[in-house]
Amino acid sequence: MSAKGNNGSYKVLMQLWSNELTNDDNPPAFYLSRPNIRAVYTSNYGETTDDVHLLHFKEPKSTAYPLDLNKGFHQFIFRQKSKPSQELAKVQKFVLESKDNVLKPNASIPDAEFRNEPQAKSKRKVVLGQRGVLTRIMLVPYRLTPSEYNSYTFSATRYCGILHLTDVDWRDEPNKNGSYHGKFAQSCFSDDPDLDPITSVPVDENNITFCVYHTTMKEFDLIYSAEINGIISDHKIADIHNMDEVNKCKFILTKLLWNKEQRGDILKHPKCLLWWLQCYLANTNDIFIGLKDSDGVVRVPAQIQKVKDMPKNQHWKPHICIRFLHTLLVKMEEVMASVNCPYTVYKFVYDSYSRCMKFKIYKGKSEYSFLSEKYIKHCKEKTKHE
Repeated sequence: MSAKGNNGSYKVLMQLWSNELTNDDNPPAFYLSRPNIRAVYTSNYGETTDDVHLLHFKEPKSTAYPLDLNKGFHQFIFRQKSKPSQELAKVQKFVLESKDNVLKPNASIPDAEFRNEPQAKSKRKVVLGQRGVLTRIMLVPYRLTPSEYNSYTFSATRYCGILHLTDVDWRDEPNKNGSYHGKFAQSCFSDDPDLDPITSVPVDENNITFCVYHTTMKEFDLIYSAEINGIISDHKIADIHNMDEVNKCKFILTKLLWNKEQRGDILKHPKCLLWWLQCYLANTNDIFIGLKDSDGVVRVPAQIQKVKDMPKNQHWKPHICIRFLHTLLVKMEEVMASVNCPYTVYKFVYDSYSRCMKFKIYKGKSEYSFLSEKYIKHCKEKTKHE
């Protein structure tokens, strides 16, 4: 498939048909391996550091309700817009600092182990990215209704055989409703398992804790970053950079719904598929869901839901989402097979109005390039002799 240069039109990668995407008669189903945390970082105004403090979940007492999420809004600090080059910073930092050559997952496996499958080494394909990109791709089979909300754009660069995915520069405009989740999360987490949350200080959305995860899906190794809320634990983690200890933690995510939208089973809400995907990719056990009134007040106690129970009796199927992610990555690999440039960017668009995945190419170094020079040099060194 040929493509034009920087000013060319979009090319269709694949048409999307509901009866094919959600067809449950295409066995066998396959899943991701359990995501493993490889690193924990703090991002503070775009600077990624190892100075990490895992927050501890503290369920608000019944006497804490109603929770007025408007309190402190005049001091609320909204997240700054970030560039695509910043979005992949956490994963690039992990790759640069890892003692293992994560860009060649089979590098340490003796050739003898592949005698019965001589092509095994070449089958492993590494994808670096963000959970947000993966979840939005996985949602597509159930987001076919034409709307701006359902459409989605992300960028990809292929260099040294590694596929790099990142979100584009996009954020909701700051408003009071956009501050409610940050305030709700502040009321649920504490720096110390023995202390109540401190809600009198400003909420700063630019101080974020991230984990870098590794999972496998058929021939793909997926390494991606994901923002986390905190853990359920009655004691502090002795060594936050001991990944064996961190991977034993029980993570929890907080979410809000409008009370007026909620009817019946809370897990039947349309957003639950997105939430389940976020939890699934971050190996999160529980989700804490609050119901806010139109005035930004949570009047009834929020509910803890088990993530493992979320897919039960739903119209959506987890393996359908995973299958589409695999299908799209394979298609992207095919169309980008000849690309080996750290600066060339393919902009992929899910166009819900025309029900297709399309792409446009920006060749060479441009405002859309997002890999750091330090990472580019490291990537070339660690993947040579392929």
